[in-house]
Amino acid sequence: MFANFLPSRRPEDASAHERAFVREVTVKRPVQRSRRSELLIAIGWICVFAKCWGSFWLVEHYQMPFSAWWIALPTLAAAALCTWVYLRRN
Repeated sequence: MFANFLPSRRPEDASAHERAFVREVTVKRPVQRSRRSELLIAIGWICVFAKCWGSFWLVEHYQMPFSAWWIALPTLAAAALCTWVYLRRN
């Protein structure tokens, strides 16, 4: 990475330092939670639990040579991450 030495050869502009400071800060109100979004999250969790139950039942019923947790854990982790991001978004 090469340093830029050109600005050091000319005199400094005093107004450039003044423009670097923050003049105003605007604070926005946090977004309210949506009942529709929370309903969709609840429906999603019901679908996740149904998928996990179905995976465990199918692996047991058809005697598959792997654990159903290989299917359930990533699904539960992704659902938990999505829910956590929604709840902590503000």
